[in-house]
Amino acid sequence: MAQQYTKEEVREMFLRKVNAIVEYWNNLTGTPEKEKLNGVAFSILATIDGCNVDLPGFILAPCPAPEDQEYLKTCDENWFPENHESKVQCDIAGGLHELLHKYK
Repeated sequence: MAQQYTKEEVREMFLRKVNAIVEYWNNLTGTPEKEKLNGVAFSILATIDGCNVDLPGFILAPCPAPEDQEYLKTCDENWFPENHESKVQCDIAGGLHELLHKYK
């Protein structure tokens, strides 16, 4: 009977994919190291964005410690939005791999 993947199964699939990406780029011959590193970053971001036939897109959101906001307010500094499993306010995934070139 088909069922939903468990958190552990999803984590394992994701980490196996990341490992496969690293192995792919590591085994390319004749490719400059920086290009390989950029390839690894791009490929991992594309996986998070859902550009993979084996995995769906993922939520990527900051998860600050609960006390961070109050402390940073007292220091007059900005803080990250809180995200909870039941409500994600700040999902930055989606298009990350396309935006990566802007920050080189």
